Amino acid sequence: MPTPPSAPLQVLRTLPGRLLVLSGAALLVVALISLITPLPAVVEMFRKVASLALRLAVVWLAVLLLVRNRRRFLWRVRRKLILSYVFLGFVPVLLVVVFSSVAGFIVHANTAAYLIDDGLDDLVGEIQRIAIGAAAEIEAAPSRSQSVIDGHYQRQQEKFGELSLAVVPLVAQSGNPLPQAGAWQHLPAPPASVPVWVRQADFAGTLGLAFEGGALVEGDHLLIRAVASIAGTNSVVIVDLPVDTDVSARLDESTGARIRGVQLSRSDAAQTARPLSGRAPAMADTGDDTATVTGLSLLRQTVVFMDYTDWETGSAGRASVSLDAPLGRLYDHMSSAQASQFSGVDLLNVLVVLGVLLLVVQGAALFFGAGLGRQITSAVHELFLGTERVQQGDFTHRVSIDSQDQLGDLADSFNRMSASIEHLLHVQREKQRLDDELRIARDIQQSLLPDVPPVVADLTIADLCVPAREVGGDYYDFFLLGPRQLGVLVADVSGKGTSAALYMAELKGLMLALSHLERSPRELLIRVNRLLADHLDNRSFITMTYAVIDLEARTLTHARAGHTPLIVANEPGADVIVPDGMVLGLRLPGAGERFETLLEEHTRPIRSGDAIVLYTDGITEAMDVAGELFTDAALSRVVAAHHMLDAAGIRERVLREVKAFVGEAEQHDDMTMVVIKVGDLG
Repeated sequence: MPTPPSAPLQVLRTLPGRLLVLSGAALLVVALISLITPLPAVVEMFRKVASLALRLAVVWLAVLLLVRNRRRFLWRVRRKLILSYVFLGFVPVLLVVVFSSVAGFIVHANTAAYLIDDGLDDLVGEIQRIAIGAAAEIEAAPSRSQSVIDGHYQRQQEKFGELSLAVVPLVAQSGNPLPQAGAWQHLPAPPASVPVWVRQADFAGTLGLAFEGGALVEGDHLLIRAVASIAGTNSVVIVDLPVDTDVSARLDESTGARIRGVQLSRSDAAQTARPLSGRAPAMADTGDDTATVTGLSLLRQTVVFMDYTDWETGSAGRASVSLDAPLGRLYDHMSSAQASQFSGVDLLNVLVVLGVLLLVVQGAALFFGAGLGRQITSAVHELFLGTERVQQGDFTHRVSIDSQDQLGDLADSFNRMSASIEHLLHVQREKQRLDDELRIARDIQQSLLPDVPPVVADLTIADLCVPAREVGGDYYDFFLLGPRQLGVLVADVSGKGTSAALYMAELKGLMLALSHLERSPRELLIRVNRLLADHLDNRSFITMTYAVIDLEARTLTHARAGHTPLIVANEPGADVIVPDGMVLGLRLPGAGERFETLLEEHTRPIRSGDAIVLYTDGITEAMDVAGELFTDAALSRVVAAHHMLDAAGIRERVLREVKAFVGEAEQHDDMTMVVIKVGDLG
């Protein structure tokens, strides 16, 4: 069959052809003008646009020619093989060049970022030491605050020309002016007070400032600020150093990189933006000609991202910082810190070695190109054998194809598929084992919880237990201690699964044995802690509240081992009772003695109509979609508002309020609650 004909491409009738002619003519005219007179700025801009258009037209025409003649050029198989050999020889070189360029750009950017960040950290440390020193001197002589900061300013003025110091109260005060020193040109005045988040601890770091309006230099800038507390007073020393031209020059000397500009993230800049008075830092050009000489403009300037802090809120933000960091100066700065330095000859030798390696890569590419056909057929055969083995149920078989092409990717995909099937079978077996374990744990847990609340004259009882998973760690129980005495237990075992269920079983056995021996909740919890501490592992513990309701004595006595409070509600309102106590079962030195020392027993009278609520933190720590908690206060308000209902009614009201608060959010913890309503005691 003859080679298919192709229509000739008429260049001047295509858009890229016309663009090529026009841009070429424009560049020729501009070149002639530049021989006569220097080009104005407008003409220079036009020249750059025409040059870009010329490159675009050349690439566009090349693509059109390739598409138009693709079928004719690739009609013969021999040409396809030759083309594949060319690709095998050219693509590795192109990849090495691209990789080297990208790697060089990344290394340059990361190196510049590291050096400038390290330089800023050093400056932050110096400013922090100034603040700490001033605070220590003022602490020794508070009446000399002004002279102290004046002295520090005078000593540091030559080193930091824009340094500003002030003694600022934690809370804004009217009256006497603040002791201050320095220009304070970056702010209208020193801060009148200290934000709440800074009062908890001293601060040293970088702030973001947004200058706007008036005759000021607009834009975003960085400010180094250190805050040191003055012991024995309600004041702090604030030291500011704007990152201006002088600071940038210092960084240039110490790191080889100069800050040219700062751009705060818009969301964060909107929080910090406010009209500021003073001189904003102006970043000057370094005048380094490295980029001009080498032509590597990408290795002269770069942009890095840095964290900064919002002064009012303490929230973190991101700032993009443009740097002037010529490669030559970075190299000189880093090599000067080494014991020896590569000379130009050494670098040339390295480049020669790299060139030889590239030639080796080219030869290897041609060698592998010659065997391309055989690799394709052998790869297809390997895939066929692999599918046969998988069809027979052998999922451990792997296809071995080393070619870095679609066949190699197909072999990797086949091997991943076989491994995935094998893994899925293993996961299925493991899931079945875990399901069996959870079923056993669920059966154990269900056997531990009461089927129905006990029947006690003059008491109505309602219980609730909603696990967050199939097996939870919450446990509650009732113990009839006499005709008119009832023990109530609510506990939360750390962890989930079978281990929690087994610890619950152990706790239930201890409570059944000890509840009839110890009527005092405190003494009972002490004995339980002594027994559990030897059996729980180091990562487990139990929180528990145990209460004894004595209708004869009309008292409620309970002790709390690190558990949630107990709520008693009646007509006047709700009481949230929180006696001291720590968790059960901690295996730490001295934990037993500490437990007995902290544990308190609380006794209070009960009246007709009292609503007594015991619960776990799954109720009060239920979270909505925004992460807000339901809280103990909200629960006490619900119980107080509905205390006149019976126990089941109070339980339903609480559950309804919790579900309404949580909304669509997922339950993250077990919810357990016991509601006891005292009847008419006469």
